[in-house]
Amino acid sequence: MRIWSLHPCLLDRRALVACWRETLLAQKVLRGLTRGYTNHPQLIRFRAHPQPLEAVAAYLSGLAACAHPLFEVVPGAIEPWEKTKDF
Repeated sequence: MRIWSLHPCLLDRRALVACWRETLLAQKVLRGLTRGYTNHPQLIRFRAHPQPLEAVAAYLSGLAACAHPLFEVVPGAIEPWEKTKDF
């Protein structure tokens, strides 16, 4: 598992995708939905938290909130070429 302790702005595209994917895997492991990775050392920090699943969710929300420094957020409408999802 590649769950980084670095700030997301220091990660490249591959590292960000791997971190996101493998943190979602960690979430499944902590929920008991997998057989593998149950003793992985990257899970120690989350298991040490009183609410491990909430800790994983907080980690993911912090990861998603940080854009790469090359991106600049500008106000305005969503362009037709941008893909969106309604939640």
